[in-house]
Parts: sequence; C-alpha cells; structure tokens
Amino acid sequence: MNTEPPEGDDLQRMLVSMKQNVLERATPRPKRRRFRPGIALGVIGLLAIGTATGAVALSLSQQETPVAAPTRTQQPEPSPSATTPTSAPITQRPTPRPTPTPVNTTATIPTDCRALVPASDYDRFFGDVPLQRVLPVAEGLPAEATPPPVVDTGSGLPETDLYCLWRDPAADITGLAVTMGHGTPEELANGERSYYEGWSPTCEESDGIRICRQTRPDPQYGTDWSRTRYVRGDTWLEIDQANFPTDNLLGAIVGEIWGD
Repeated sequence: MNTEPPEGDDLQRMLVSMKQNVLERATPRPKRRRFRPGIALGVIGLLAIGTATGAVALSLSQQETPVAAPTRTQQPEPSPSATTPTSAPITQRPTPRPTPTPVNTTATIPTDCRALVPASDYDRFFGDVPLQRVLPVAEGLPAEATPPPVVDTGSGLPETDLYCLWRDPAADITGLAVTMGHGTPEELANGERSYYEGWSPTCEESDGIRICRQTRPDPQYGTDWSRTRYVRGDTWLEIDQANFPTDNLLGAIVGEIWGD
C-alpha cells in the first residue's frame, strides 16, 4: 500500500474532489411541492360528479332493460267438503205431529156411591165414616127416609143424578158430599153460580173441561171448608167437604166416571 502523500496532479485532483463534496452538501435541496387544498377539492368534486353521473347512467341503463315480473305461486284450492252446505235445501220430511185425541165427554154415573172410586182406594178416602146415599133413593126405602138433596129444579139448575154423603151423625160439621148430574150449557152455568154463591172460586178451562176450586175457613168452627166443581161435556160433578181432607179424590172419581 502506498502511504506517500499525493503530489502534483494527484494532490490537485484530490482537492477538487473534496471541494465538490463540500459544495454539494452546502447547496440546499429543492422543497417538495405541496398539494393545494383548492385544487384538491376541485379534483374531489370532479371525481364525485363523475361518480354520480356514472351512477345515473347505470340506473338509466338498468331501467331501460325490461325486468321480468316476479312469479306468484298460486295456492291450490281446497277440495270441496263432503258435508252438505248449510244453504242446501232440506229434503227430509218433517215428522208429523200426532193429532191430539179428543177428550171423552161421555160419562157413566153409577147408582152406588162406593163405585165412585176404585175399590182399593175406598178406605183411603173415606175410612169407616158412615155413608148415606141420598139420590137415587135406596131400593126398599121410602123417599122420606133419606134427607133430600139441596136441589132447586125450578130455577133452571141442572138435574141431579147422584148424591152421596159421608158423615157421622154424632159429628159437628165434619163430612163430605159428592153430587153429580147433567144439564144444558145454560143450566151448568146457573149451577156454578148457585154452588159458589157468596164464594170467590178460581176457575180454569182447557180442552172442554172446566174446574173451579176454593177453600176457606168455616165461619162457625174455623175448620177448612172446600168446594170443587168439575164440568165435562154435559155432566157436572161437585165435591163439598168440611174438615174432611182427601188426597186426589177428584182424580179418582174422574177416572171411574170418564175412564181416564
């Protein structure tokens, strides 16, 4: 290696090279050009306008292209029901209503007071209370042997066919009387007014049958006094009982006389 200091031309070249290096370091470098905001905003605006224009153009191009309408899936219609619709005409014939049986108006009035009720019910109704048959008059006995019934044949009242009285002669007013007969409609109406004179009965009429009833205290003894009148067809029936309770005596008599 040569350690000798340069001389002559070598020394001159070395000095020139060192001088250039110093000058290069001492010379300021040119500054970078900054981007101005106004220009930047302008560029951005142009870019935005271009983008919007492109979007509008794209939209217009899409609108010009026909688009197929979306298909709708049709639900299958339900199968017709097997049941008959409510509006269908009714073909079944209505059940005919039975014709009501006409009420039997033919009465069979007995001549024996014991035949007014079934034999099995006689003791239940009358027990051992003495029986007096007033009408018709018992065979073998004169008419004056029995007390006459309260019948006024001269005032348009119906005819009396049977009059039975259950009463103990030793009792006060306790007793029961059953009276039956027949008559015209006018006579039957007169008989009702006469029977309930001074009373206020409750009456009801249905199917040609008229029933009147009333119970009130006896004015002298204060016991129950009841009067029942039953009219069916041209036959009338009266039950007059004082302090003599019964259970459906009218029903038992009607069953025997009219066959109900």
